[in-house]
Amino acid sequence: MIRYAFSEGVARLTFDSPATANAITYAMMQQYIDGLRQAQTDGARFLLITANGSDFTLGRDQKEKVEGVTREQSLTLILQANAALRAFEGVSIALIQGRALGFGSGIALHSTISVAADSATFGFDEIDHGLAPLVVLAYAPYYIAPRVAQELAITGRHVDAREAREIGIVSRVVPEQELAATGEALVEQLTGRLPAAVRFIRRYHEAQAAYPSDETLNDAVRQLAAWLAAGKP
Repeated sequence: MIRYAFSEGVARLTFDSPATANAITYAMMQQYIDGLRQAQTDGARFLLITANGSDFTLGRDQKEKVEGVTREQSLTLILQANAALRAFEGVSIALIQGRALGFGSGIALHSTISVAADSATFGFDEIDHGLAPLVVLAYAPYYIAPRVAQELAITGRHVDAREAREIGIVSRVVPEQELAATGEALVEQLTGRLPAAVRFIRRYHEAQAAYPSDETLNDAVRQLAAWLAAGKP
């Protein structure tokens, strides 16, 4: 479901469940986190996050019920995944085609560089599944305007690649047929940069960032889990 490969300083992590539009199950999320951590362990300078099929991912599989796993435990995996991606000291590059919804839009936000095909669409559609995306509301205002984040969470509205670039979900937009080549070109371009300088920039950025604290993020998970357990009052 998740493919990982590492060669010559480049880690490649690929969602590989096109038959389900790469909807992310509990097991896939664990594999994704393992892949992110492996890239760090391997000392990768670059991490390319891609997906096979017409869609990047529909986000978490909202219909999945995993025996023995509480809602809070499942939600906490999102925090672990985002933390692992932000902890990667190299340059993470997400190449996004088709739909990138929910957690998929989160990957776009948390990657160092996010490149969208001109046909891509984004959105936090948890509200369409009867969920209140408190985790999104905790971290999204760090990347995009708080009023925009709230509107997207309340409406579940999808935005096209152009608007996603304008509001800060992605870094750039390219024709779909150029998506893969753009990723390879970025790696080639950045290979000549001093690795220590890139790591220094990444560490400085993360240290200075006003990203929400672990306490804030975990509180969002606890409140959402309690709301669900209470029957969504």
